[in-house]
Amino acid sequence: MATGVPLERAAPRSVSLPNGGLALAGLAATAGVIHLVAAIEHGGISWMLGVFFALVGTGQLVVGWWICRSPQDERMLKLAAVGSVLVALLWVFSRTTGVPFGPDAGKVSSVGVADTIATLQELAFAAIAAVVVWRGEHRLAWLSGALGVRLTFAVLSLTLFVAALGGHEH
Repeated sequence: MATGVPLERAAPRSVSLPNGGLALAGLAATAGVIHLVAAIEHGGISWMLGVFFALVGTGQLVVGWWICRSPQDERMLKLAAVGSVLVALLWVFSRTTGVPFGPDAGKVSSVGVADTIATLQELAFAAIAAVVVWRGEHRLAWLSGALGVRLTFAVLSLTLFVAALGGHEH
């Protein structure tokens, strides 16, 4: 029975990211670039690995873009943080127990420079997101200062440079 009164939906909770936004967007995007390069490298070995890395990389670039948009939806930030942790755990698993899928299933992958950097960026993303969501962005005030912005830019630029030089071994 229609009453003519529209139902109001609860709006997703918004989090403020002025202090951690640049760092979060940069961490997600640079990890995404590293994974897109891995998609090209692994695509010649297995189409399945190429698609996997392309999806992860594209997802991380989308997260970086999304973070630059306001306001931020807390649920999406949590989802991105959980996704980052899951990708990092998959990396650890593939380096200790073996790759769970693909042509080299069960084979332990070697640790490379680029993949290590991407994993550290994913974990840093999750840590900063957790601070923003559970403790408030004011805990990250130093990131929005001149030193924080310069440090963020330098670290992200350096990680892409090192990742580009590091390559990946099979």
